[in-house]
Amino acid sequence: MDPTDPKVQLLDAWLALAEDGLKPGPGPIRLPVLTGSMLPEVPVGAFLHIEKIESRHCRTGDLVIYRMDDRLVAHRVLLRLGWKNTWVIYEKGDNTAVGHWILGRRVRGRAVAVEMDGQPPHSLAKNHQLARQSLRADLLNRLLVLPRHLKQLIRGSGD
Repeated sequence: MDPTDPKVQLLDAWLALAEDGLKPGPGPIRLPVLTGSMLPEVPVGAFLHIEKIESRHCRTGDLVIYRMDDRLVAHRVLLRLGWKNTWVIYEKGDNTAVGHWILGRRVRGRAVAVEMDGQPPHSLAKNHQLARQSLRADLLNRLLVLPRHLKQLIRGSGD
């Protein structure tokens, strides 16, 4: 395989993040964004510049990359809870309705910059305000859905 081939470089970058052993590399890893879950800040086709980190270094507002089965997902940290060396993170895409809890050991890195339309990469600063807004929207969405779920439970128990 030709190491200068862009496909080989993408595979190498994916493997560098997907492997279980977190060893910091010489510089950021560059991977493309394939879905719109982080719109509008990170569009489909943009490239994220990712530094390898452990979950204990993640903070609210960070855009973290974590492993979900055989995929890498980039979502924003809304909450981070830990006890001793065990961390759980509540994450959500900026363009998704609800978030999810993930185990900290799934975290592979943090996006530090985004590159769009052939422009030089620009820094992705922590966005605490967006994280708080997303958390409020997520909680509101869950509260609005709760009566529907209760109604289904009540109907189901009467059969």
